[in-house]
Amino acid sequence: MKKRNVFLVSLMMTLFVGCLDAPINAQNGKWVQKASVAMQKGKYDKCLKYLNEGVKAEETGAWILLGECYQQGLGVERDLDEAAFCYYMAAEEETSAIGKLKALADSGNEDAQMLLGHCYQVGKGIEEDKGKAVSCYKKAPKYNLTYLIDALQREIDDVDELDDTEEDYSDDVYMTVTQAPEFPGGEAALLDLIAKNCEYPEYCREREIMGTVLIMFVVEADGRVDNTLVSVSCFPLLDNESLRVVEEQPLWKPGVLDGEKVRCYFEIPLRFRCDG
Repeated sequence: MKKRNVFLVSLMMTLFVGCLDAPINAQNGKWVQKASVAMQKGKYDKCLKYLNEGVKAEETGAWILLGECYQQGLGVERDLDEAAFCYYMAAEEETSAIGKLKALADSGNEDAQMLLGHCYQVGKGIEEDKGKAVSCYKKAPKYNLTYLIDALQREIDDVDELDDTEEDYSDDVYMTVTQAPEFPGGEAALLDLIAKNCEYPEYCREREIMGTVLIMFVVEADGRVDNTLVSVSCFPLLDNESLRVVEEQPLWKPGVLDGEKVRCYFEIPLRFRCDG
């Protein structure tokens, strides 16, 4: 896959203010069919060429067949990490991909654990389960997803607490205030800080994984950033990096309501993009 070498991150702020038979479904087209025929004839180079075209044409079956090529070393060097990524890419539209991803995760492949964790985190091809997402992420220590694990665990704990009390209260965290929280130096200073501190994960750079992560947090009455969580997820490594950058910010100027400093919610979208 083509590597990209330019990283741009921008933000906006708003107050919260196994088998090589292609699966038969509507997501397969001429490239998957051509690749299947080439595979049966042992013409692996031609098969891979067709599969790459199928990926470009968004034929889900192309990702699955490509994953099986990587898993079995057919026409390419055997690479279980790449196989896991291919199955992940097909997971939302092809149920068999989740099974293949789970099998790799069960075998101890950390890439598969990380990717399966994201499927559980966002409900990608499988029922959403943040507890299982945390379990998967913990089994992929090479990616050090500590910020994301902690954020998800806070969400789980908050839900459990509400279930226990059967009350919905926010400890006086406001969504609307007279004066919004402000980063020292304003929005331009915050943008500059994030641009300098945010690092594009190499895994995402190599695979051209791009998108927006929306981080929600509480600005405490003393200006501390607290209770961060992922409001909109993009990819585990990008989620984790976004949380890290937000949590390591200096004190803010807190929000004000009726002349008093109060706790309030804030959101920051971080946009990750590769330009080649």
